[in-house]
Amino acid sequence: MRIERRQTPRSRVHGGASVVFNGRQSVLDCTLRNWSDTGALVRMSDWIALPKTFEIDIANRDESVRVRQCWRRGDDVGVAFLTPGECQPVAPISLDAMRKRRQLG
Repeated sequence: MRIERRQTPRSRVHGGASVVFNGRQSVLDCTLRNWSDTGALVRMSDWIALPKTFEIDIANRDESVRVRQCWRRGDDVGVAFLTPGECQPVAPISLDAMRKRRQLG
């Protein structure tokens, strides 16, 4: 049995989005699976190393949210929304670091 650790209830959604990082130079397609006031579940179309913080551009809304990766299981990524005070510029992730993370995956 799973222990529920969410702070707020989530609603099921199924919508297109993009994960954006590296100064908006890296853009990956994803699907939003559920959403709450504090976070979301994102399903990646392919396994790729992600930075700890990144943006999610929501396809059907002209909206972008800054998030922190909380956990990852395969292609599923649990994220928490960052408050404006937590949003700091993120250094681009190097190609070598991405390769190393993928090998450790």
